[in-house]
Amino acid sequence: MSLVRSLRRYAEETWVPPFPQPLPSNTDQYAGQVSWRRAAWRRALRQLRLSWHGQASLVRSRIDLQTHRRVLWIHQGTPQVGDSLMDLAARVLLKGRVDRLDLLTEPHLLPLYRNDEVFTQVGSTASELASTYDLVLLHSTSSRSVRDKLAHYTALPFAHVHGYFTGPEFNRTLFGFYRLAQLLQLPLDEGEINRIARPSMRAAADDERTVEALQIPPGALVVALGGVRDWRTYEQWPQVLQQLHACGVRAPVVLVGAENGLPMRDAIQAANTGLRIIDRVAQHSLGEVHALMRRCALAICADGGLLHVAHAANVPVVALFAGIIDPSFRVTAANRTRSLYGARSVNDVPASEVAACAVAMLADAQAARL
Repeated sequence: MSLVRSLRRYAEETWVPPFPQPLPSNTDQYAGQVSWRRAAWRRALRQLRLSWHGQASLVRSRIDLQTHRRVLWIHQGTPQVGDSLMDLAARVLLKGRVDRLDLLTEPHLLPLYRNDEVFTQVGSTASELASTYDLVLLHSTSSRSVRDKLAHYTALPFAHVHGYFTGPEFNRTLFGFYRLAQLLQLPLDEGEINRIARPSMRAAADDERTVEALQIPPGALVVALGGVRDWRTYEQWPQVLQQLHACGVRAPVVLVGAENGLPMRDAIQAANTGLRIIDRVAQHSLGEVHALMRRCALAICADGGLLHVAHAANVPVVALFAGIIDPSFRVTAANRTRSLYGARSVNDVPASEVAACAVAMLADAQAARL
């Protein structure tokens, strides 16, 4: 094999998954745009950094459940709520298989996992965690994750989760499940994984009590407002609610979202939707929103953090996607989700289609209860 061909293959391993299962992604598009020389150089620099610090001999190709009983997952450098929930969804495969699984992650993501059923302890600094582990799960070779490994766990063996994989848009939930199953050498076929692959979280008792006090009526719908990017921020919610009312929906609608959803909240309240509106925008933590969503019959969300909170709540979801984010990159068979897609923006999806999809999902749920 020529040197150039070897270097190309070396580069391609940064966008080709390390497992055999097909992964929904835009890898073909990405591979046609990226410079393989730059990708190879970036990987080489990251690999050399680990080798320079004596880490090459500590890499493990599997999780040995006989010796790796206390595991630390380092998940740094991924600030988005949705990415975190998808990346760490596969932790359930370690439940009951190891004695301890802890998490080192970004400070603002800790509330997602403080009451987790799998993580024993979570922290944003090594000083907040236990001092003894048998194995580190290094989520990626990003400088932040590697920095914590080198600073606090230099002598510990480690296994890559994403490793050097970087670049394409892909289904992060499925990647995690396929990779953890591979590391654990679990005899799970693709179908079995697809049936269980979804994000999860658990609200604190205080979050549950806060939401219980709201007395959300049974059958309520929840709509997630706002967004960080224009092309992922839906602006037709008043029209959607008007269409729902015209279709005979009479359930109250709970509005949730961060501060950037307040202008849309005001627009909805000013519109004549015909529906009872319960305003909870910018009033709740993520744990409380999760508890609230679990009490609702349906969530309607554009792609963003609250969509993945809805998936973690395991409620039926109408999800809006656009542009480079194909629905298959975010949704799995385990999600109770129907997806709508706009070519350039979520606003390319007509309000009538969103309402029709919601009405159909509500009808299906009603039929299932009969």
